Amino acid sequence: MMSARRRIVVTGGAGFIGSTLADRLLSDGWEVTAVDSFDPFYPRPMKENNIARARRNPAFHLIEADTRDRGALLAMFERARPEVVVDLAARAGVRPSIADPDTYIDINVRGLQHILAATEAVGARLVFASSSSVYGADSRRPFREEQMAGQPLSPYGATKVAGEALVHAHHATTGLPVAIARLFTVYGPRQRPDLAIHSFARRMLAGEPITLYDGGNGSRDYTYVDDVVDAFIRLIDAPAAYVLVNVGGHSPVTTSELVDRLENALDVRAIRVAAPAQPGDVPATYADIMRARELLGWEPRIGLDEGLARFGAWLRPLLRAG
Repeated sequence: MMSARRRIVVTGGAGFIGSTLADRLLSDGWEVTAVDSFDPFYPRPMKENNIARARRNPAFHLIEADTRDRGALLAMFERARPEVVVDLAARAGVRPSIADPDTYIDINVRGLQHILAATEAVGARLVFASSSSVYGADSRRPFREEQMAGQPLSPYGATKVAGEALVHAHHATTGLPVAIARLFTVYGPRQRPDLAIHSFARRMLAGEPITLYDGGNGSRDYTYVDDVVDAFIRLIDAPAAYVLVNVGGHSPVTTSELVDRLENALDVRAIRVAAPAQPGDVPATYADIMRARELLGWEPRIGLDEGLARFGAWLRPLLRAG
């Protein structure tokens, strides 16, 4: 007799990481309920494309809802009865958060509180997506989990600091089992169009100039999306009731070097324009991943050159199709 499918809710489930995670979970035999508000931060058709394959699986359910609607969220969780919730529903983006901090606080803090309450109500485990932005401009690198000092450089980073604090508080007061993944610059197929690799690639393929802030000297620890999904899969079944780990490629490169390698992956030359650093941008990120190795047996497996080649193979037909 077939065993019952395990049930999971993925908030932000039509987004870049959420939809990739949903596909993996479906292939692993889960029943997946994806929750997404289809926020106009980027075009809805892109998200619809993200979940096109998942929609063909009868074990996939899509709920269009906003995490700020507490009643709708509680009712949906009661119907879905998940054993695990993976929260990827945040409004992302460092620079936009400076222009509109109220929306970021509303979604990333108040919305998260509603997710925590709904998760507790159904007795599920929560896996929360945090960010390397919580480390701010800390000069001690690679970043270790215990050195986060609550000094982010952007409202977005501040909402992630607050989010981690909320998650921990719920664990401490209710016993809610939780895991926190601090993600470092995730890239790959389905990446949001505003992020550097996607934006650079589109402009390079169109023969348009790209702007390198901080003169291309800023450094980032890029992490391929399939490696991030693998970390989430391991966090879902992590035995400890409270886990916090960095999830990063552990191999930072400057923006100038990233463009060099993107040129090789796309076989085009970039037209580069240097510009000053932007407010909110941290000078560098670099993940110490020892804790993820020890607790989860996790290791990034897709190097930057291979990841960029996979991204280019996804992007080119998308651009041809318009």
